[in-house]
Amino acid sequence: MVNSALNDINDYLESKQDDALAFLEEIVNIDSFTYDKEGVNRVGEVIRRQLDAANIPYEVRKNEDFGDHIIATVKGKKEGKILLMGHQDTPHPQGTTKNRPFQIEGNLLRGPGVSDMKSGLVSMIHAAVAVREFAQDELCDIEILFTPEEEIGSPISRAVIEERAKDALAVFNLEAARPDGSVVTARKGSAHLKIEIEGKAAHSGAFIEDGISANDELALKMNKIKQLMDLEAGVTINFGKIEGGISNNVVSPHATATIHIGFWRREDFEGLYSQIQWIVDTSFVPGTKSTLSGGIGILPMEKHEGVTKLYETVQYAAKGLALPITEQRTKGAADAGFTASLGIPTICGMGAVGGKWHAVDEYMELDTFLPRMKLLANSIVIVAQDTLKE
Repeated sequence: MVNSALNDINDYLESKQDDALAFLEEIVNIDSFTYDKEGVNRVGEVIRRQLDAANIPYEVRKNEDFGDHIIATVKGKKEGKILLMGHQDTPHPQGTTKNRPFQIEGNLLRGPGVSDMKSGLVSMIHAAVAVREFAQDELCDIEILFTPEEEIGSPISRAVIEERAKDALAVFNLEAARPDGSVVTARKGSAHLKIEIEGKAAHSGAFIEDGISANDELALKMNKIKQLMDLEAGVTINFGKIEGGISNNVVSPHATATIHIGFWRREDFEGLYSQIQWIVDTSFVPGTKSTLSGGIGILPMEKHEGVTKLYETVQYAAKGLALPITEQRTKGAADAGFTASLGIPTICGMGAVGGKWHAVDEYMELDTFLPRMKLLANSIVIVAQDTLKE
């Protein structure tokens, strides 16, 4: 029965490919910069229209500073649920789509967010509908979560993701497949820190000895912190935005710097953080006072037994589709880290193949759109069946 259902699901998705492309074009052509709440919600309006047309019930959770969360549910006949996740926002500011609208260049689709990750949003809905139509009696619930601010580390979505994932049998995150077609079984985590330093202003010519330079203190701290970076262990440190001083002839009374940290294991960050805290607490320029704020944005997706087992299921589904699938770990952080850190079987990169994310030449490979949609739908059915057998 399962094989018959999978064939029906695949045929159905093939019949809906043009609809899926039209849906994708519509949302790619909407600017949805993370901080553009209205833009993100315009994408959400199209998503809700698609859900309404498919008779999929959903809940909208409004947020004060960012776009809305949308939580849709395709009901199954069995206990449990499988969670599908995707983000509606992009890092591209308002006006980007006017200059770079959706377009097809041979086998490449172009446009801001086309593979990171608006194509994934389309795939989640179409795969869930296909599964409901042909395998509902044998399935648990399928929940579809659309988040508004992943591109800045999901500061409000983390709690929602952990809430919705805590009782999930499996999680599929619809970030794009890697350029070689791999799914992702491990990802780095990321942290965002800020150092603020107070000194004392003084005339830098006549009374320089009366001043206490926050800029000098920051420079010394930056040098020491940068020495903590360990590329061999995959721990990266980047100073992003640096500000300080009033004018050229005034000893700087204030300085700030932001830091981005990437790491494979949470314990690596925790050890690094304690060293950074010591450096911040130590005054190398006497009289300066410094504070450190911030912390982990997105947790690392560490490969555990549940991830390994779910990857084997995806491989099995791919084999039935004659679709070669490999795995890799990738440096970029994503929401899959939150669910994997709860011990829940999680696979990321289930979307269509793409690359050059955040760049002007971002792309998605058209001939992978339908096969990856089938892979998602087939994997959902097989996961549900295998789980129910246990």
